Amino acid sequence: MTRVKEDFSFGKMALGFRRHIEASIPGYKTGLIPDCVSQSERFVQPGTNVYDVGCTTGHLLARIRRVNNKARPNVNYVGIDIEPNFIGSWDKHRRLNMRFELHDARAYKFERASAIFSLFTVQFIPPVDKAALLDRLYASLVEGGALIIAEKTLAETPRLQEALNSQYLDYKRRVGFTSEQILDKDRALHGQMTTWTESELREALQKAGFRELNSFWKGLFFVGYLALK
Repeated sequence: MTRVKEDFSFGKMALGFRRHIEASIPGYKTGLIPDCVSQSERFVQPGTNVYDVGCTTGHLLARIRRVNNKARPNVNYVGIDIEPNFIGSWDKHRRLNMRFELHDARAYKFERASAIFSLFTVQFIPPVDKAALLDRLYASLVEGGALIIAEKTLAETPRLQEALNSQYLDYKRRVGFTSEQILDKDRALHGQMTTWTESELREALQKAGFRELNSFWKGLFFVGYLALK
């Protein structure tokens, strides 16, 4: 019997999402998330909005609010995700100045932002819409605001891609994924996730208007960039 391919959805694993992503991305829990929280303390400005685009369970936004709320008053924290299965994870994080919205980022109206976080979200946006989303994120930032973005990238050459992919597969097996799970996810992601090389990511950010940008975190194929307005 031919197996029918199903579209991949993080919403289908909402209950165990944090465990899944922490296992899937080298350094996510110990490097990327703490670094994002640390960067927030430099860029969150009073009287502005802070957005987490593709907020999933809301765990990052909750940590960012926790470290900034006392020192930087009158800030609104807004999490946005398109997956309805994450709604059940948001209730425990809701506060007077923190809300979550079920919305497609491509049609969302971002306003007066001092910090925008986008972790592994643009890679799931159709290629035709990626540039327009980055343009809108840049336009919504106040002067001195920051986009903190992380993406899975392609290596710059086929030989590098092969070497790093082999290392990544070994890593996933070490942390407990079976060969069948790895293959099933790879098949499901075909046509849904489109990735840039790191140089293409830099170019896309520059075209959106960001002139100051630099990587601040890396784990194999995964890279985090800080881009300033």
